[in-house]
Amino acid sequence: LCAALAAAEHGDARRALDLLRVAGELAEREGSSCTTEDHVRQAEKRVEHDRIVEVLVNLPLHSKLVLCSVYLLGKAKVSCAITGDIYEIYCELCDQFGLSPLTQRRVSGLINELDMVGLLNARVVSMGRYGRTKKIRLGIGRSLIRKVFTNDDRLGRLIGYVPKCLAGVSSSRS
Repeated sequence: LCAALAAAEHGDARRALDLLRVAGELAEREGSSCTTEDHVRQAEKRVEHDRIVEVLVNLPLHSKLVLCSVYLLGKAKVSCAITGDIYEIYCELCDQFGLSPLTQRRVSGLINELDMVGLLNARVVSMGRYGRTKKIRLGIGRSLIRKVFTNDDRLGRLIGYVPKCLAGVSSSRS
């Protein structure tokens, strides 16, 4: 089962061994004499969770600020953000750190990169004569972002931050 799961997703033998190791540890903690399919399924969830945490921790600072911008929009009940809203908050967060913000085009590229690794979900929608825009939302749980960023010395204070542009926002937009 470990090999099948690893092959289906990555085709990586190291992942299969990692799944088997974690499943064995789970079985051992339970006092079980053998590793079951349930242990492997639990191990798969744990390994995926650990992979996401590792990706979050190792993101470059500007990517973390973009992700934090989407997090703060979601916290303000904005269900689907657009690139312009994210960029506005991102610039404000850069100001908090004394950083020069990247261009909006580069931030759009960072959004695409975060979408590719599954941290964000971005889709382009047509607004008719108003052109096209990207609708963006988190691809992972807010609690996981909160946990990882709270443990980050530089980003921990941003989790409770309320951007100026969101100070009066409390209803959901789409």
